[in-house]
Amino acid sequence: MNTNNKSPWDLETKYFYALTPEVIDHSLMARGVRPCGRVFALNSLENRVYEVEVSPALLLRPPFSPDSVVVKYYRPGRWSEEAILEEHAFLQELVELEIPVIAPLTFEGKTLFTCPSTDFYYAIFPKVRGRLKDELNPSEISEIGRLIARIHLAGATKKFTARPTMNPQNYVDVHFNHLSTVSFLPQQTLAYYLMVAKQLSQMIAPLFHHLSYQRIHGDLHRGNILWTAKDGPFVVDFDDTVFGPREQDLWQLFPGRDSYARKDQELFLEAYHSMAKEQISLPPLLIEALRSMRMIHFNGWIAKRWNDPIFKKIYSAFDSEAYWETELLGLKEQIGYLQDFIQNDSA
Repeated sequence: MNTNNKSPWDLETKYFYALTPEVIDHSLMARGVRPCGRVFALNSLENRVYEVEVSPALLLRPPFSPDSVVVKYYRPGRWSEEAILEEHAFLQELVELEIPVIAPLTFEGKTLFTCPSTDFYYAIFPKVRGRLKDELNPSEISEIGRLIARIHLAGATKKFTARPTMNPQNYVDVHFNHLSTVSFLPQQTLAYYLMVAKQLSQMIAPLFHHLSYQRIHGDLHRGNILWTAKDGPFVVDFDDTVFGPREQDLWQLFPGRDSYARKDQELFLEAYHSMAKEQISLPPLLIEALRSMRMIHFNGWIAKRWNDPIFKKIYSAFDSEAYWETELLGLKEQIGYLQDFIQNDSA
């Protein structure tokens, strides 16, 4: 991809204005896919993702839609070509094992392409029609537990080389320099926030030294599980797949701290262990460490993309004093949780 000597921040906030319906249609036609002229933007901030009605010449079998595909344009500067291809290869491995995920379609032996008029990397995925579920019954929780265990069994067979390792250094500390230099944020509150964030990073870092790392989904919340009427759940959106601890893929499905969340978590782990080779636990200390890391990483992610107009629209309060005061309070609460659990573990 042509970088034009731009900084990483410029590339990661490059606008997607060039993605007109005509460009999207041409991307498909370049692969021999015939669009019908109807394009629907799907919910995605990091990348740009579109559902496109096409001629049924692809002959896709159920549960894939015969008349629609999903075209994903990757945000410039975020992933290298090698990193994207690792995502695709992982998905292909899972499909070959008959694990319900959605892998990109292959055209002449390739899954990743460059849009000539924009230089954006893009891939074409089959469309699966389903729905999201905010609440899961016991049977569904068990089903998801077994499914995630199968993904992890496959993920443990190889390593990523182009994707990052998920740890506090790469997901927390990496944001400090950039956040400390941005001028549009309230400086005094931000300085306190960074001070507390660095303290949190130092507290949680030792917990990651004893974890096992492998290929994982990386952002496995309920919004990334698509439920179909006949074929059950599909795990979608492996855009954040990384080399990380399995625990990261488990806690976000049941992130609550109350007894109900813990009960669901226990049921989930029971089903997970029925398929997994190794036992795994989710102690509250580790959950709060992962939650803390996600909170800081989320703000660093927004800051790097603030020049993208869609981020200013969705996170309109991000540059306000009130937003950062709330975020600062949240980090202080996390330190309190961590200190309590550390004291209980050492008692």
